[in-house]
Amino acid sequence: MKRTPGAETSALLPEVLGAVCRRIAFAKSMRWADGDVAFGRPIQWIVALLGDAVVPFSFAGIAAGRNTRGHRFLSPDRFDLARAEGYVEALASAHAMVDTAARRSGMMAALNAAAKEAGGTLREDAFLEREVTGLVEEAFVVAGRFDENFLKLPDALIESVMRDHQRYFAVQRTDAAKAEGNGRLLPVFLTVVNTALDEATIRRGNERVMRARLSDAAFFVEQDRKHPLANRVADLDGVVFHAKLGSYGDKARRLASLAPSLAKAFGVDGAQSARAASLAKADLVTLTVGEFPELQGEMGAYHARLDGEPGAVADAIGEHYQPKGAADDVAPSPMGAVVAITDRIDTLVGCLAVGLKPTGSEDPFGLRRLAGGVVRTLLQHRVRLSLAELAGAAWDVYAAENGKMLAAAAGAKTTREALVATVVDFCADRLRVLLEARFGRDLVSACMAAGKDDPVDVAERVEALATFWKTPAAADLGVAFKRVFNISREAPAGELTMEDLGRLTQPAETALVEAFAHARAELEPLWAGRKYGEALELIARSLRAPVDRLFTEVFVMDKDEVMRASRLRLLGRIADSVAGFARFDALEG
Repeated sequence: MKRTPGAETSALLPEVLGAVCRRIAFAKSMRWADGDVAFGRPIQWIVALLGDAVVPFSFAGIAAGRNTRGHRFLSPDRFDLARAEGYVEALASAHAMVDTAARRSGMMAALNAAAKEAGGTLREDAFLEREVTGLVEEAFVVAGRFDENFLKLPDALIESVMRDHQRYFAVQRTDAAKAEGNGRLLPVFLTVVNTALDEATIRRGNERVMRARLSDAAFFVEQDRKHPLANRVADLDGVVFHAKLGSYGDKARRLASLAPSLAKAFGVDGAQSARAASLAKADLVTLTVGEFPELQGEMGAYHARLDGEPGAVADAIGEHYQPKGAADDVAPSPMGAVVAITDRIDTLVGCLAVGLKPTGSEDPFGLRRLAGGVVRTLLQHRVRLSLAELAGAAWDVYAAENGKMLAAAAGAKTTREALVATVVDFCADRLRVLLEARFGRDLVSACMAAGKDDPVDVAERVEALATFWKTPAAADLGVAFKRVFNISREAPAGELTMEDLGRLTQPAETALVEAFAHARAELEPLWAGRKYGEALELIARSLRAPVDRLFTEVFVMDKDEVMRASRLRLLGRIADSVAGFARFDALEG
């Protein structure tokens, strides 16, 4: 064992701070002058204080000191920091808000005030809020306007021009909640700048840029409107989805074939679902989406509405990419959910069939995210659906299309059965992650061990078990049934017979046989009706005591093989009666 004696902080910090500086990583670094240090920007000075003393170290040829500066234009003079504790306040007085929370708070207050002055409310945008907070030292807001004629464009397109291209904030009407789909914005945008010494010049420049950007967007939309969305589906044959899985035209035809069967589970029109699925990718070949790829789906919905497609179809086209990430909402409408799941399961089945399963942290096709989207959408809409049947149906559509995937899958020795099992396991892994974030791992494991094909049913079983587990009877029941499951593994093949029951004559045995007979008659309709909480209460009330009594008074593993077999078959039958709900032997402890 090596012992390292303590040392003064001031003596340790020079080496530590030098190492910290060298390890700071940037997405893009640069070198300057004749040095070999790579950093985000050329280093001009370093401040390093411990209390009122300078920590002596150098990095990139710059020696640390106490001299610093604030905002280059609003407070250009250099000054010394007396103590480390005064750093934040000193920089704030020099118009450099180093406290990120304070800088963000000040920025949002200024934005909200500017939006109110413009006659509207700020359009909330978490991405812009985070992004722009890091672009300024002290936030100043400059409001600009654009021609109201541009409001004929989709709100999403206008916001994309502001947000993704210029980092401007949008302002919506105060009655925006009453508007549906479009027309929620005011012809106003808000710019956050690091200094507003010449506000008029900044405004004119930003308005000129905004006008040019919106003019380009209007041109793209005008050109795209020359052809109905349905006429663009044929063009998808020229866009590759994946080399082994065909074009987006192939995918559109597969989605249209698969959607009607899924629509039944969601209670929506099958023909309209097929229509939405066939048009879902059509906007990929529009000029607007070519320039603004973040609007795929939304532009499809816009054109579908103008083309006279049913509202549910247009909504589904716009929603089917949801959720794009773990923090996003799922498709809100039932038909949107149908197309969203259809799209994802088609990609999952195809990619997994041709051997594109993620490995470790590598997931180039985002299959984990797609599987999570399937599971989350089912859970949100509370639609019971067999993952195995869904994956099998997707495989069958590929087979009907006679596409490249089947040849590749056959070459990899993949069968329909194996592929379906792979998809179920893949989606179940995402389901497990979602449920374990809310419930105990052992509760989730116990329920998933009993069946994982129907995500909604799994979630309901976990919720019921978690609720029951908080009751006083839970612990004792868990121990008793865990023992039942464990010992019943030794049960010989065959059903529990009348001969078996005739041998079980001890008081503890007959008590359990009678209790189980009564409980089983009541349990079956409860399981069938998914009244899981009531079923658990019945088991605790009717079977816990007789099971405990059996293990106390009877030696189950009797030397007599016939007697042992009869007792084990009884316990096996009891275990089977709850095995479809949860495997109690999977519980920890």
